[in-house]
Amino acid sequence: MASKRKRKLEKKSSKDFKDKMQARRASANDALWTYGLPLAVILVVGLGIYFAFFYELGDPNAEKWELEDPQSGEVYASEDYYNDGLTVVEFFNTKCGHCQDQAPVLNKVYSNYSSQVNMFAIGGYKLGSGQDSASSISNFKLDYNMQFPHLYDPSGELMRDYGFSSYPSLAFIKNGEIVYSHSGKMTESQLSVQIDKYLE
Repeated sequence: MASKRKRKLEKKSSKDFKDKMQARRASANDALWTYGLPLAVILVVGLGIYFAFFYELGDPNAEKWELEDPQSGEVYASEDYYNDGLTVVEFFNTKCGHCQDQAPVLNKVYSNYSSQVNMFAIGGYKLGSGQDSASSISNFKLDYNMQFPHLYDPSGELMRDYGFSSYPSLAFIKNGEIVYSHSGKMTESQLSVQIDKYLE
């Protein structure tokens, strides 16, 4: 008899517990619709206002430079080229295998577009424990018979200023602004397609 009564009490207790949990869930759902939905709307509207009026993209203006081609001894300044049609700048390292593979591609592209495009390669950056020097850049240009200026950045910081951290990396500059950037190797065809876009 006692056992039967105990089972009844347990059953009642279990039902009471379920009823309480259901009531709590209903209350949570009500609170979510009452407070959660307006908060979500406020958040979305707030983000929209922030991105529309206050958020600024990274500076599209290309960092200026004045650098020497150690192989020729000639000094080049970005301001002489960045507002004169399209300029292609490659950031490279002489020990980078992908940069070595890219060298003949860039030479071919330069030979096809030299009358329409300014092209420079800029080095002087670290790869592992080594860092390119003026002489290593000069030797690279000779070894690969590169036909366009290969410049030495003694500060070692210009590549980072353009937002790159891997080799090879390319930036297209037109009217003083970076209009296209890419990290990694590109085929002659891929590069030509991109150049054609910005020559129009």
